[in-house]
Amino acid sequence: MIPGIAAALITFSVFGASGAVSFDNVKPGSFPPYWTAASTGPAEPARWDVRLDSTAPSRPNVFSQMSGVASNTEFPLAVFDRIVCRDGDLTVKFKIAPNARNVKAAGIIWRYQDPQNYYLLQFSVDQRSIGLYRVQNGQMRPVPVLHGRTGDAGVSHELRTGQWYETKVVFRGGRFKVLFDNRELFYAADDSLQMPGKTGLWTRGGTVASFDDFRIDRKG
Repeated sequence: MIPGIAAALITFSVFGASGAVSFDNVKPGSFPPYWTAASTGPAEPARWDVRLDSTAPSRPNVFSQMSGVASNTEFPLAVFDRIVCRDGDLTVKFKIAPNARNVKAAGIIWRYQDPQNYYLLQFSVDQRSIGLYRVQNGQMRPVPVLHGRTGDAGVSHELRTGQWYETKVVFRGGRFKVLFDNRELFYAADDSLQMPGKTGLWTRGGTVASFDDFRIDRKG
């Protein structure tokens, strides 16, 4: 068997139209198979790698963005290349690390075409918010919450560094449902990006964040 393929097969399972990744059988310090690092902004792709974490929801490993780039206009991405879908259920567990920088924000992405075009669910410790955004032609625009105040791109929510959370986004056509720690958080609607795309992970500026138990179930 080709070196590395065996590890890939037991690191995540791809069954039917689903992909689940725990990162537990990837060597710490390495980059997992079927993922690509990218960046929205002028910088080179940030440093993502698998690391040991005794607090991981599924021990021993997590997937972390560690470079801590300084600019708030830099958005390091890790894209899961294995599944492309228009509609799906995307779930992940994440932890944002405490650090000296002001920016502490992480997120998940879907319908990813390239670093300039995708949907983003952002979790901001600094702003105490969870918000949905459309990144189109490199411009980030809020996607308003249904039945919320005009212009709201999410909801206020307390988030702490060093704590694990679980989130899920259900996306079908122009409709989105966001869940956080197993409860419905909000609904939103936007039909700007309708092409099938990839899913993945996102951070902002100097944020150092870790992710575990990534799963995408393709629905269309």
